[in-house]
Amino acid sequence: MEKIIETDAMQSLGSLADKIVGGLAKEKVWDGKPITANGTYAGIKMDDYHNNPNLLDGPSVSKSMLKHLLPTHGGSPKAFFGRWKHNPDHVVPKSSPALEFGKAVHFLLLSEGTFRDHYVIRPDEAPDGRAWNGNNNTCKAWLADRAKEGMTVLTSDQLETIKRMADDASKYPEVQQGILNGRAERSMLWKDPKTGIWLRSRPDVIPAADGVFCDLKSTSSMDEDFLERQIFDCAYYLQAAINRMVCRGLGVPFETFALLYVLNDDVPDTAHVEIETMTIDRGEACVRWCLDTIRHCLDEGYWPGREPFNRGERPIQMKVWSKDRVDHFLNRQAQIAEQEAA
Repeated sequence: MEKIIETDAMQSLGSLADKIVGGLAKEKVWDGKPITANGTYAGIKMDDYHNNPNLLDGPSVSKSMLKHLLPTHGGSPKAFFGRWKHNPDHVVPKSSPALEFGKAVHFLLLSEGTFRDHYVIRPDEAPDGRAWNGNNNTCKAWLADRAKEGMTVLTSDQLETIKRMADDASKYPEVQQGILNGRAERSMLWKDPKTGIWLRSRPDVIPAADGVFCDLKSTSSMDEDFLERQIFDCAYYLQAAINRMVCRGLGVPFETFALLYVLNDDVPDTAHVEIETMTIDRGEACVRWCLDTIRHCLDEGYWPGREPFNRGERPIQMKVWSKDRVDHFLNRQAQIAEQEAA
């Protein structure tokens, strides 16, 4: 019999969220039809939120896609459009073990549905009775069957790590004081009036009243330099900016955007920090550029690539350190030649 993750004995940090009735704008329940009105919606599954091109009555974007558009992240309109779900020929991004692990952490800590519906523990033995081996054909078949069922496979070690992380986070003072309290599994949707493009935001929880949004992040390090780099590398600044823009459009209170970090380690740790306001301002300026660029490309029907060096009009050259290295070599060879000729 397959091992199923048992949740009855696990205390979810999101359990209190269902008991809180916020005084925010009235939320709507999605009826399965294309959404035409701005608002906060319940009943939208994560897969529909990310992948359903007919969720809204027009094109939409969220933080995860804008990285592929911004040149500062190595993106371009071409790179963005090739991945955009509104492109019928878009490529489907591949998941990663780190991403799947992070999702599992969210499910446990924020009560995003039940583990039984989404996760299964990989057995220690292969279906043919031998020790589990990824190269074993029966193991490959078992994994393929779970994928067809839409299940994500975790190892027992991964589950134990996630449980330790959840336990550590549950004891964190700000968590006990309610930083994760609010309405979970809600989608905040707002159409930008200038471009007609929808912005999608799905915060971990919508706070009941104080306007302090908090997003849970699993991290491999609590080093300050690492966390600061992650603000850019993982585009958290864009996530915070979109959240603030959508809140403004919906009339939902927004005071700040905090990150609750839970360390993925044998000895987990928990910490939280607010994203600096000016960093969110930079993110909003980038989001505005993205919306205007997408609108322009849609109108023109053309999605250009990176076009480095002014589309080839500016010549390429070596970096300064490379020039110095070559010049040093040539100067040294010239000196040797002069000595030999003397």
